[in-house]
Amino acid sequence: MKNSVCLLWLEGVRPERLSAIPFLTEQIKNGVDLQLAPLPLGEKSVCYYQTLTGTGSGKLGRFDAVYPAGYKAQEDTGVPDGAYGRLLPDLLRSKKLEVTFFETKNREILHTLADQSFDCAIVRLLDMGGAGDDELDAMLRRCAGQLAPQTHLLVLADAWDRPAPKLVNINDFLADVGLLEAGADRDQAHIVWSETLAYGLGTGQVWINLRGREPQGIVGSGREYQDVCDALINELRTNWRDPETNELVVEQVLRREEAYSGDYLFKAPDLVVVYRPGYAASPKAVALDFDGQSVRAGGQTLDASSTAPFARLTGSGPCLARGFVANGKLVDLVPSLLYLLDCPVPTYVDGNVISSMFTPSYREQTPIRQLDSDDDLLSDEEEGMIVDRLRDLGYLG
Repeated sequence: MKNSVCLLWLEGVRPERLSAIPFLTEQIKNGVDLQLAPLPLGEKSVCYYQTLTGTGSGKLGRFDAVYPAGYKAQEDTGVPDGAYGRLLPDLLRSKKLEVTFFETKNREILHTLADQSFDCAIVRLLDMGGAGDDELDAMLRRCAGQLAPQTHLLVLADAWDRPAPKLVNINDFLADVGLLEAGADRDQAHIVWSETLAYGLGTGQVWINLRGREPQGIVGSGREYQDVCDALINELRTNWRDPETNELVVEQVLRREEAYSGDYLFKAPDLVVVYRPGYAASPKAVALDFDGQSVRAGGQTLDASSTAPFARLTGSGPCLARGFVANGKLVDLVPSLLYLLDCPVPTYVDGNVISSMFTPSYREQTPIRQLDSDDDLLSDEEEGMIVDRLRDLGYLG
């Protein structure tokens, strides 16, 4: 018997709120509850595509909401190159499954599910953060009541990072330790690039001022590049401290090869900085500018339970284990859904099937299958249809 799945994606709802919704409390008791961590850098738009493709930035081609262009922070918009034809709805349609996919603020769209035949319905409800717990509970119960009894109902809350009580600016820190020269006023327009070894932008990107790549690069490739990276990693890991508490600001620093893999690795920042919970890049740091100090108050109350960002998936249905609680990765969602729908998992996918979330009988009857190449996923005609659909949705010019 072919499985059916309905995924309700509640955009803007904090993951911990799911525990306060009575319907989901019951669902978790009779189903699964997963915390799914995004791959670095974990910025919102990157998380969106990790969720829908099961791949990280090295294969998507997007690493953050901004990227450097001539020493300016340029907004990264549009669909990443590596996502074309690889979104979950496209993968499922390539296997001739009936797929319904909505992204809308209209909550009444859920009423239409009862009138539709589908193997997989994905409904991303936008701007749901303002909905109260009672409202969400009633909405989920109405939706569940419209689904066929054997449908697997999954509920996803986006990866969400708590507002940080401390804002940090990596460019101020680099200036403090002499790796970035910006003059006494520390103004973006007055950065002396001929005396600057590295700079930062986005949520945690560090770029070496590499000769031949940057407009006024001064760091040579090879040994000199590695020496600068080593020095930066040491400074960031050991010497960047909060002046009020003396605690370290940075949780880890990854080289591009440690954080990512794939055809778009060449577009990745040289280093990826992951800040400790409670710290986040300031708006000026994101824009390759300065605040005048490397750590400052962000106007938020310190949350003792602060954790790294994670998404949360709850679900129940005949093929899902009862009372299963675990941690995984955001990129595990796509392969796990493909497995639930008895579809092969493309080998390019970075995530893995979370096999323990399924019942022993389902695992015994349903082997995990892999697709060695994505050449078989889409015909030329289907690829053209996808491009047309993305254009209709406004993703393409």
